[in-house]
Order: sequence, then C-alpha cells, then structure tokens
Amino acid sequence: MKFDLRHLEAFVAVAEELHFARAAARLHLAQPALSQQILRLESALGVGLLVRERRRTALSDAGRLFLVEARRTLAQARAAEAVADRIRRGELGRLRVGYHPTASSQRFLAALATFERDAPDVELSLRELPMGMLGQPLRDDLVDVAFLSTLGDVSHGTADLRTRTLSTERFLVVLPAAHPLAGRERLRLADLSGETLVLLGREVCAAWHDDLTAMYARAGLTPRSVRHAGELGTQLTLVTAGLGAALVQESARLLRTDGLAYVPIADADRAITSAVMWRAADPSRPLARFLELLPAQDGV
Repeated sequence: MKFDLRHLEAFVAVAEELHFARAAARLHLAQPALSQQILRLESALGVGLLVRERRRTALSDAGRLFLVEARRTLAQARAAEAVADRIRRGELGRLRVGYHPTASSQRFLAALATFERDAPDVELSLRELPMGMLGQPLRDDLVDVAFLSTLGDVSHGTADLRTRTLSTERFLVVLPAAHPLAGRERLRLADLSGETLVLLGREVCAAWHDDLTAMYARAGLTPRSVRHAGELGTQLTLVTAGLGAALVQESARLLRTDGLAYVPIADADRAITSAVMWRAADPSRPLARFLELLPAQDGV
C-alpha cells in the first residue's frame, strides 16, 4: 500500500472536524504536516477527498465514501492492536497441561483454577500422562507444561527443560476404617506384614512400583498377597471394600475419606516429589502467566 494508518487518521480527523487547525490540534501535529499527509493520501489514491475553499473545507463525493472505509480500517486496526496486547499479557492463546494420574497437589490445582478464572479466553486443555514419563511429552510438543509426581528428586540437569518443585509429600497407609490398625497414631511398614497390599501395577510405572517394592523389603515388610490397580482412585476403592491396604501420598486424602483411615508411616524412607516442568525456550505468554501463579516449594 502507498499509505499507512497515519494517513487514514489524519484524513478522518479532518473529515470529522472539517477544519485543518482543529484537526491538527486533535492529532498534536503542526498544520502544515497534517496538510502534507492529506495531500500524500490523495496522491496515493489518485482522487481528491476534500473540497478546499477559502472559508471552508468539505468532503468530496469520493471523500464521503472513503471515510466509511477509513473508519472501518482504523477500528479493525485498533481491534488487532487490542488482541496483540492481550496476547502479550497472556490473556489469549492456548495452554496444554499434562499431568500424572497420581498428581493431586493442592497448589497446582489451585493455580489451574485461578488461571482458568483470570484468563477465560485462553484455550486450556488437560492431558493425562503415563507415570514415569517426565520430559518427553514436552520435547515432543504434546504439552506446554507438565505436572509430575515422582519418587525422590526431579532432575534439574537438562538444559532444554526447566523444573520447579512444588511440594514434597510423605507416604501414608490407607486402611479400611474398621481395620484393627486403623486407630494407631503411627505405623511401621513391618506392621503391615501378613496384610494384602494394593499397589499400582508395574505396567503403570515400573520405576514407581520397583522403588516401593524395594522400600518394603528394606523395612522387612512381607505382604500376604498383592493386588494391582491401574490408578490411585482404584486403589482407594479396593481398600474401602476391605480388599487390602495401600501406601499413598498425603494428598490422596483430598480424593476420598469415606470408610477409610489414613495413618502416617514412621519408617518410609522415600517421599513423593510434586513438580512442574516446561520447555526453557518456550515464549508462550499464557505459560508465563500460569507459572507466575505457582508458588515456591512447600509441604502439603
């Protein structure tokens, strides 16, 4: 194009004021500069937009028609600028959140709810990730941010990913409320010897399963039998039905308490780390806004 938005703004001001001095004052321009902009616009269009007489300025027929489109173009430009401004503030766009099925940190969920309330026009999607899968969904561009639960520390050593630890949780034993051990203030793992244990299946996450099994062995826990579940909710359902006991993270109490007793473990030597992970070079403004809502590490 041979003209830009400044020329349209100049023309609209003159067309509405029908007076060059008033239009120049409105635009904070010198009157000769405003006159030059109008002349350049008319030259670029090849048509006169104004009728200039000694005592008055009026719109030509072409000017009246062009004014409609000029106003429409300026309005659209302002709308586009507003959209860009909202994008800069992280109010528009998309955020793809991945999470492990055992992840239930109150802080993460609170930040997610706050983000959805404060940025309702951001397209927010949730995707369950397989246990044990940490950075790969981010590297494969399946999610923009991943909430993870893992045993021990989350690695901070990768240059392409950033990690922030949100909380560290202890293990609890969950038992049917009527179980003889349910009234104890604290248990040792060996106290569960002879009980049926409900574990997440090894196919859910081999590392999680093997870490817990090794912890049982170190503590001298020999279960009577083992039942496997595919998710935390199923573990709690089986325990409620009296089909075993389970080791779960503290935040599991947020999911279900009816018919269950949660008892602290004195000698569990592993803890559950909840963390959020994202790509280091990701320029997403919705992601930056979401990360601002996440707190520093704390206990549950």
